[in-house]
Amino acid sequence: MKISIKGNKLFLEDGQVIFLTKEMYSKFSLNNKDNLSEQEFYSLVYYRLKLSAYNMLLKRDYFKKELSNKLKEKLNFPDIIEDVIEYFSDKGYLNDFEKAQSYAKLHSNYGKNKLSYFFQQMGLDRESIHDILYNNEENEIENIKNLWLKLGNKEYNKKVASLMRKGFTYGDIKKAISSLDKEE
Repeated sequence: MKISIKGNKLFLEDGQVIFLTKEMYSKFSLNNKDNLSEQEFYSLVYYRLKLSAYNMLLKRDYFKKELSNKLKEKLNFPDIIEDVIEYFSDKGYLNDFEKAQSYAKLHSNYGKNKLSYFFQQMGLDRESIHDILYNNEENEIENIKNLWLKLGNKEYNKKVASLMRKGFTYGDIKKAISSLDKEE
């Protein structure tokens, strides 16, 4: 592959730019090079994407799809990105199921409809989503009760609409309200 290097940037034929580190210069012997074999190119891009992924994962956890999209913004080589994602999954740095569980706990003020939609967007399979969300229905009613009380003296319909926007089902909201009425 034809390349051109200016400073710490490697320019590819298709217009993409790869930012280089001093370590990459020496590891891939880039001084005075204007051509890379396919294997050298793959190794260089893989190394660069792996560095980027490490830096992103230092800051926070990601879903696989989310990290893949971030890496595509940097360099659009889907096959190599897939290999990087697989590497981090094998190392245990990426686990969609655990990330989804912690996300659901952190966002307990969202209903299962909203969380389910979000998890589908992040590439989780239906079985995992079901395991995370639908085995916890008693907590959902308690969350609705707490949110209902937090909404205070607002109009009944506005409270219901607010909870439905958060992804709670109308049936669960009715159960929570009737449970609150029985408690009083």
